[in-house]
Amino acid sequence: MKTESRSLSLIARLSIMASALLLGQQALALGTDAGVTVSNQATVAYDVGGNLQTPIPSDPAGNNDPLAGSPTVFLVDRRVDFTIVVSDAVHTVVAPGDVQAFAAFSLTNLSNAIMDWDLTLVDLTSADPAVNGEDDTDVVLINYTIRVANGDGAAGVPDFGADLAFIDELGEDETVVIYVFADAPLTLVNDDVDNFTLNATAADHVTATATPGTLDDLLTQSGGADDPTIIESVFANVSGADGSGNATEGESDGFIVDSAALVITKVAVVDSAPFSSEKAIPGAIIEYTITIDNSGGDSDATNVSISDVIDSDVTLVLGAYGGAGQDIELDNGGAVSTCSADPLAGDTDGCSYDIPNLVVGNATVPITVAAGVILTVKFQVLIPNL
Repeated sequence: MKTESRSLSLIARLSIMASALLLGQQALALGTDAGVTVSNQATVAYDVGGNLQTPIPSDPAGNNDPLAGSPTVFLVDRRVDFTIVVSDAVHTVVAPGDVQAFAAFSLTNLSNAIMDWDLTLVDLTSADPAVNGEDDTDVVLINYTIRVANGDGAAGVPDFGADLAFIDELGEDETVVIYVFADAPLTLVNDDVDNFTLNATAADHVTATATPGTLDDLLTQSGGADDPTIIESVFANVSGADGSGNATEGESDGFIVDSAALVITKVAVVDSAPFSSEKAIPGAIIEYTITIDNSGGDSDATNVSISDVIDSDVTLVLGAYGGAGQDIELDNGGAVSTCSADPLAGDTDGCSYDIPNLVVGNATVPITVAAGVILTVKFQVLIPNL
């Protein structure tokens, strides 16, 4: 679930992502393709004693034979460069129970070669820096899945692709969209935050032989003098080599929970008592107040139903809040109403009392406690005389 209150809408997020892809594609890969064979040969013409001699062609190992010699050949090496960016700088909003919520990233290949990328996720904790201004609360969403997009489907609907933990054979100057999906357990509460980092590590065989459908070998940076017979790698990505000697870039994002944050209390006070005692003695009337406090919530609590089992040692007082049929009082953020507890009255006010069960709110007459609102429910009981 994505709401405008906390995050951008799905359409806005995808629009921003599309813009990012266009901007990213303006930064083009540089130079000749890796693996291109560069071959050339020098020829030296000269005179001896005024006589023109037969030109001698060059050779990598040296040559003095006009009829011999070989070109000097080398392979263009791989300039490893790429970027990974998140689609927007806000967390994806979820509600407890949401499935397949997603955050979107894009990776652009700025290298001079077709390459693969290994994709991995790292769950962050409260000990890590904040992401998008949100601190991790040490909760974890479940069923994290990486999907590499296949472009747009019918009617512009994104094709989320198949579950795939690597980018396969991405061409020079090409950009691919990566989605990170996750499910939000029902145990999450309002303002829970789960941050994570998506890492992309460049991969390709040393010989640059493409193997579609397979993650190629992770690249390491080549050292020492150039070997003209193989394609070597030079890291031009911003982070350079990681701790394992590979070319890895990471980008962080997260999920934040927007939910109702209900605090439920129930108190009892003596409304009236014999002998002006203000004590809960036989003949006294006790008023219960149930409070459903959503003042700290970011989402409405809908389909709210309150059930209460009335103790057999007391009886429900009917008409306590204005007369017949006004047995229970509700104050929903200042909107005060009453309802009847009698299930046989044919009323449809959402309240009923089927001894000993008192119910306020049902599927026919649902109650909503809006974000930031406090609902109070009041009813009275009588302590019978002996």
